[in-house]
Amino acid sequence: MILVHPTAPPGAPLADVPLPLVDFPYDTTRAALHMTMRGVPRRYPRMRMILPHAGGFLPYAAQRFALAARLHTDATGDGGGTTPEDFLTDLRRFYFDTAISTGPATLHALLAFAAPDHILYGSDFPMLPEDWGTDFDTALDAYPNWEPGRLHAIDRGNAELLIPRLARTPVT
Repeated sequence: MILVHPTAPPGAPLADVPLPLVDFPYDTTRAALHMTMRGVPRRYPRMRMILPHAGGFLPYAAQRFALAARLHTDATGDGGGTTPEDFLTDLRRFYFDTAISTGPATLHALLAFAAPDHILYGSDFPMLPEDWGTDFDTALDAYPNWEPGRLHAIDRGNAELLIPRLARTPVT
């Protein structure tokens, strides 16, 4: 199991814009694309990799990123390369946490893209001030389009499936 989390991405940050607001989601997206373009999810199918912050921009732009497979195949002349559908399947192998990503549009994109059991609660503790975390938790709970049982799965059930020893840990 691997948790990917951005720190300081390469390149100059935008002036007066804190890194976590733009550069962290970009860096997370870039890391996932880099691994997928190199076939990491396909070569290591037992590896479980969690992307924070709803995978950055990945769920929103996954269809666009799937074109990378076609462009790469066209550029290299490799007719046996990965198809856009294969590329999307590989992107969906990642797990996604909800840290700092509980706005309605973000959750809608994440829920439309990710497998239901690949979405996990995320707090970004200790990086976020406590009141920010509370605000994001409140937004997660208040999302109006939850299917029955989905919020519980995100809050705990999916983590118990991913890490079975958590299922034996009592909730306090």
